[in-house]
Amino acid sequence: MDVTVEDLLRGPAGAWLSPRVVPDSPRGIDQATLLEDVSFSDALRPGAVAVLSRAAERGASGYRFDVLVRDAVAMEVAALVVRASTRRSVTAESLALRGRVALLEVADTADPLQVLDWIGAVVSGDSRADLARLAAAAAFEPDESQPVDAIIEELTRLTGVTLALGSEDLDVTGVGAEIVVDGLASGTVVSTEDSPRATVACRLAAATLSAALTEREHTVMRPVRSASSALGQLLLCSQASLATVAGRAVDAGLAVDGWHCAVRVTVDGASGEPDEAVLAALEQQVAQVIARRGRDPRVSWTVARPDVSVVLVRTTRADPRRRSEPLGRVMVDEVLREVFDRAPDDRFRVGVGTPHDGASGLRISVEEARIALASAQLKDDAVSIATFDALGLRRMLAEWLATDTARDTVRDLLAPLDALGPEKSALAVETLHAYLDERGSLKRAAARLNVHRNAVVYRMGQIADCLPYDLTDADDRFTLQLACRARLMTAKP
Repeated sequence: MDVTVEDLLRGPAGAWLSPRVVPDSPRGIDQATLLEDVSFSDALRPGAVAVLSRAAERGASGYRFDVLVRDAVAMEVAALVVRASTRRSVTAESLALRGRVALLEVADTADPLQVLDWIGAVVSGDSRADLARLAAAAAFEPDESQPVDAIIEELTRLTGVTLALGSEDLDVTGVGAEIVVDGLASGTVVSTEDSPRATVACRLAAATLSAALTEREHTVMRPVRSASSALGQLLLCSQASLATVAGRAVDAGLAVDGWHCAVRVTVDGASGEPDEAVLAALEQQVAQVIARRGRDPRVSWTVARPDVSVVLVRTTRADPRRRSEPLGRVMVDEVLREVFDRAPDDRFRVGVGTPHDGASGLRISVEEARIALASAQLKDDAVSIATFDALGLRRMLAEWLATDTARDTVRDLLAPLDALGPEKSALAVETLHAYLDERGSLKRAAARLNVHRNAVVYRMGQIADCLPYDLTDADDRFTLQLACRARLMTAKP
C-alpha cells in the first residue's frame, strides 16, 4: 500500500516537513529520490517524493521553479520537498494543485540527505521510522495550557498511531494504557490498532498525560493544600495559641474572618470501620472538587483531616442566617455529592454544624459537626446526614452513645428483654419506651402504639416480670427511658 502525504507529515520526517501546497487528492508515495540538478529529471519519477539538494535549490529560482513543477506534474510525481526560504510562486502552486503534486518545505538548516533517509524509511516501512516516531513522542513536552485533546492529537501525529481518550461510549478492541494523576486513576489512552507499536505509543501517551496533568493538578491544588494545612493547625491548636495560629492561617490563605459552617464526613471501609487509606482518598477527592470550583469572592471552601473524619468548611463573608439543615444540603449538593456518586457501594456518614463567625466560631462549628456525626453513625443508610440543630435530646444521646461504655450500659440494662429473642425484644422495648414516655399512662401508651389498652397491660406485665428494676422508682424509670431511647435510635429500619 502506498504511503500518503498525510503519513509523511505524521512520521519522523514530519519533524522537519510542513505543507506548503497539498492537493485535495494527492498521489500515493512509493519511493523517495534526491533531485541534484533541476536540468535533469531522472529523480522525477511517478509516485516519488523528490527532495531538492542544496545545489538544486540554487538552480530552482524564479521561472525555473515553475518549470520544475510543470515537469513534476508531467511525470506524475507525488511531492516536491523544497527549503522554506524558496520564494513562493503563484504559478507553481496553481500548477501543483491542478496536477496533484504536493509542495512540502523543510527548514533551511535541515540536511536534505537526512530528510531523504527518513522519508525513505517511512515509504519502505523501515522499523527505524517507528523508533524515530516513538523517540519524538517520548521527547514531547506539552505546554502548560495545552488542552488534553490537543496533546492527544500531537502524540498521534508524532507516533503515527491513532490515539484517543478512553470512555464508556468508546468501543475499543485494540490496546490502552492508564492515566494516573497524583496517584489516582484518571482515565486511559486507547488505540484501535492492536500491535506492539500501538502498545508502546499508548504507554508513552499515558505517561506524558500523567506527568502533565499531575503537574497541573499540583499547581491548582497548591493553594487548596496550603489552606487545608492551616485549617488542620487551627483545629488542633490550644485555645491559648488560637490567635497566633489564626494569624498564620490568614497568611496561608485560609478565610478566618467570616462565617463558617462545618461538616464532618467519614466513610466505612470493608471492615465497617473508617479506613486510613479510604479517608485519605476521600480528603483528596474533596480537595480536587474544591480546586476545580475556582475562586469565588462570596464563598470559600476548605478541607482538612484532623482525625478519623474529613472536615469540610464553607465560609462566607456575611452571616448566612440559615439553619444547619439547609446549609448541609448545600454543602452536600455543591461539593460532596460528586464524591459520593463515585463510590455508590460505600457508606458515608455526614454531621453538619451550625454557622459561627471567626476563628473560635469555626472551631465551635467543627465540634458541633462532630456531635452530629455521632448521630449520623447510628443510622444505616448509604449516606446518613445529621444536623446539629435538629438533634434535640438526640444530640446528647448521640454523643453519649459514641462511647463504648455507654453502649455496654444500654446492652446490660436491656439484656433481660433481649433474652426474649429479637422480635419479642423489639416489641418489648417499643412498649416500655411508650409506657415510660407517657408517664405510666396505659391509655396514652396504647393510643401511641395503636393497640388496645389490654394489650399494653399484658405486655407490661411480662416486661415487669423480666426486668430486675422497680418501675415505680424514679431513677430506674429514667435510666430505662434513656436506654430505650438509645436502643430505638440505633435500631435499623
